[in-house]
Formats: sequence, C-alpha cells, structure tokens
Amino acid sequence: MNAKQKLAEMNARAAALYKADGKTMSAFCGLMVAANREGKVGPAMKEMIAIAVAIGRGCEDCIVFHASEAKAHGASREELLEVLAVAIEMSGGPGTVYAAKALAAFDEL
Repeated sequence: MNAKQKLAEMNARAAALYKADGKTMSAFCGLMVAANREGKVGPAMKEMIAIAVAIGRGCEDCIVFHASEAKAHGASREELLEVLAVAIEMSGGPGTVYAAKALAAFDEL
C-alpha cells in the first residue's frame, strides 16, 4: 500500500472516530489548531517536528499524515533529510526504520 492509500485509510478511520465521539475529536482538533497557529516557527517546520516526534514514537500513520502536511506547506526533501538525521540521533536503530518510512512517504506524496 502506498502513502496516498495509507493517508486515505487513516483519514477514513479518523472521520469514523470523529463521528463516534465528536466531543473528544473536536477538542483534539482544537489542540491541533492551537499548536499550528502562526508564530516564529513556520508551518512546514512544525510538521517536520511532528514527523520527528512520530518517528521517535513509532507511529507510522502519524508519519504519513505529517509528511503530507509538511509537503503541502512547502517543505523540501533536503530539509526533511536534516530533520530525519536528528530523529535518528534521538531514537537510534528504530528511528532509522521509521525515518526511512518518512522519506518514502514524503517521496510518494
């Protein structure tokens, strides 16, 4: 399954959860909006920070989602590679596995 298919399936699951528990998901969406508000750090970098955290946590769906968002906000592959290096530094061997998945998702999207 490619990154676009994974993203579509993840979005469908999130929509189903939103329908099942709109109150919690609305609160979570509010948190996402607040965390991504305009500030000194641009939206592409915020998404790449999210990718690095997702790598450290081993969340493949999060990696795909935030890779898509980073790319939509104009992140370059070169910038992503620098962020992936830091993610690998901070998460070791498992980080290399998820960093490779992040790069593949970014390239596929």
